[in-house]
Amino acid sequence: MMTTNPLVSLPDEHQVIRSMGAKITTTNPLVSLTVEIFSYIIEYLGWGDVGRLDTAFLNRDTRNCYLFALQLRKVKVERRNEFWERARYSGILTWLIRRNIRVISWDLGVDNAELISIANGLPQLQSLNITDSYFGNITDEGIRAVATGCTQLQSLNISNYYSKITDEGIRALVNGLPQLQSLNIGRCNKITNEGLRALASGCPKLQSLDISECNKITDEGILALASGCPQLQCLNINNCRNITDEGIIALASGCPQLQSLDIGSINFVDQFVKLNKITDKGILALASGCPQLQSLNITDCRNITDEGIRALANGCPQLQSFGISCSDRDNITDEGLRSLASGCPHLQSLDISHNGIITDEGIRVVANGCPHLQSLNIYNCNKITDEGEEISKRINSRR
Repeated sequence: MMTTNPLVSLPDEHQVIRSMGAKITTTNPLVSLTVEIFSYIIEYLGWGDVGRLDTAFLNRDTRNCYLFALQLRKVKVERRNEFWERARYSGILTWLIRRNIRVISWDLGVDNAELISIANGLPQLQSLNITDSYFGNITDEGIRAVATGCTQLQSLNISNYYSKITDEGIRALVNGLPQLQSLNIGRCNKITNEGLRALASGCPKLQSLDISECNKITDEGILALASGCPQLQCLNINNCRNITDEGIIALASGCPQLQSLDIGSINFVDQFVKLNKITDKGILALASGCPQLQSLNITDCRNITDEGIRALANGCPQLQSFGISCSDRDNITDEGLRSLASGCPHLQSLDISHNGIITDEGIRVVANGCPHLQSLNIYNCNKITDEGEEISKRINSRR
């Protein structure tokens, strides 16, 4: 289906395209087409056909008109689009740059050299996602190029287990992209508190940040973030093993607009030491300081009890998604679920899997008190019987 071009205003554009398409196949020369008509034809055909027509158009008198029409188009290069996936291996980046196409979003893996080409050749980028890039060969040099060449960038995802990006790269981002609103540097294990301090001092408009599994970041970095990024709405610190209640309390105080927070962890155990350090103390601070919270994941936070759940239910009535899964958990009971049911009527998704003491009573209470609930995970809750299982099935059938 054709999308509307804000630069062009023509009546009944589908009819225009069909009629012009008919003329193209008969006697009218292509040179007679206006830029506006060309831009509509390009939108109507889609990029697969545009690629096939490219050479033919460039060999005609319509060259300048065609090239200018291409530049009117806002392009999103997306991995979920099969054309772009195939084109990635056929020199599409070079083609886009050579044609001066207005690419506003890039969501395909690249190597460091290609990233530098993107930075130098696609200056209108607003969103860049290279999270699957070739085993993390992206370096600070590539990030510096992005910071210099893509000054309109608002969203950047460079998450990668094998990342070579350091605090130096983060400082370059801050210097070049002060308007950055969303950043995902999860799993970039070379980044430390220094990088987070740079973000906090240079990106005050940051709204979304993912630093999951960045194990060199501690409460010190979170304190800097809380003081420098008051507009933060989404934060993922999943598996950041060195963050404690002190960091959570700072977030609750400095980031009152927080809507989504992930402080859970995978069940990492080192010599039987429980590594997640968040307790009810941190949760109570969240409940009092972040009333807009809609999504919270405290998976495997073993030190959180019904007391923390009651505080959340009282202080965060907008909660819609809540994850409290924990292996062998024995400190959140039916009473905690009763609090959720009475205080969080907008709840849509709840994960209480691996809980050894919640019973059918808790499931009944949640089902009755949360009419919008459509996802309930009770996997491995061994005190729930067939009755609770049946309630869960009814809830999950609403999706």
